[in-house]
Amino acid sequence: MMKAIVNTKLITEEGIIWDGAVTYSKDRIVSSGWSDDVEIPSGTEIIDAKGKYTAPGLIDIHNHGGNGYWFHDEPLKACEHFLKHGQTTILPTLYFNLDYDRTIAGIETIRKASKSGAGKVIGGIYMEGPYMDTDLGSDNKNIKWKGKIDERESRALVDFAGDFVKVWCVDPAREGIEEFVRYAKKVNPEAVFSIGHSLAEPEDCYKLKKYGLRNQTHHSNSGIKTGLARGTHGVGPDEACLYDSDIYAELICDSRGIHVRPHMLRLVIQTKGIARIILITDSTVFFDSAGKGIAQADDLGYDSEGHLAGSKLTLDAACRNLMKHTGYGLCHAIRFCTINPARMLGIDDQVGSLEPGKKANMILIDDMVNVEKVILEGELMIDRA
Repeated sequence: MMKAIVNTKLITEEGIIWDGAVTYSKDRIVSSGWSDDVEIPSGTEIIDAKGKYTAPGLIDIHNHGGNGYWFHDEPLKACEHFLKHGQTTILPTLYFNLDYDRTIAGIETIRKASKSGAGKVIGGIYMEGPYMDTDLGSDNKNIKWKGKIDERESRALVDFAGDFVKVWCVDPAREGIEEFVRYAKKVNPEAVFSIGHSLAEPEDCYKLKKYGLRNQTHHSNSGIKTGLARGTHGVGPDEACLYDSDIYAELICDSRGIHVRPHMLRLVIQTKGIARIILITDSTVFFDSAGKGIAQADDLGYDSEGHLAGSKLTLDAACRNLMKHTGYGLCHAIRFCTINPARMLGIDDQVGSLEPGKKANMILIDDMVNVEKVILEGELMIDRA
């Protein structure tokens, strides 16, 4: 049966259609646009948005888990939590504090969960590691992938993961990393590579672009280089990302601007441009408290040593925080977690906007991104009306 959302404002890549409508059938969008231009056949099931905005479902490419559930342990429960907040595509993220066996088990658990129900929000896996700078990042004392890259082990991991891994997050300066990246790209030509925890020189980063490096993991939180002399500013992954127009910048927008200060958020967006910004949650399930001298906030995570360790964010909250800290509007906030991540991943032919032919992944929201309804592949999953 054809379904239609009417009496709605559509959020598009270019702006807002103030009097809009969307029709969809099964799991695909059929038409969208100004209400006068959208044909609604007789017998169509009507959803009256009552003036709410209709936007594409939110895409979270970097998310370890939430509401008490790690994705590698309880993926369906984590999916249910984030689906309530409008996230219809998620890349569960495995960190390099998991050893080889737990990483393999986590991939398999998430892959099985992705087949049905709320698990359909899973769009693949984001590997935060295993080969990043082992002196950087949270939960550092538990990092399991230190030392020289074991080629046999790394190839076994890549072979097992196959095309289910969408993003490999690496340190471009790590010894042997190009060989790993080359093999991972051979096994999965669609894989994207991201600059992870690293103190690499910009030139090290750019060497990996030919393999598909086009993202930087949580900009401003990956490793800050000092200058070669006292009083000078170093250049590293942040500067490599800011300078290169091809590379996307992930931003964690927490309520107090602790991961990325508001001034830095504004600077990064101005420098990169609105087409290369991706909002992420980097949500985790660390429950420890902040250490001495560390800023405390309810929407942040802290590891056992009191260091900042991801967040407790959902993407709807991240959108609100972005608007609060930067002055950018609703269309920008939605863009940063819909069409931008879809394009970075190369899945914008399927998700990321309200264009006909794409998946019927949609949310109904107010101007503060409070989520009223969530439609996943044409099925109404959340309805708070």
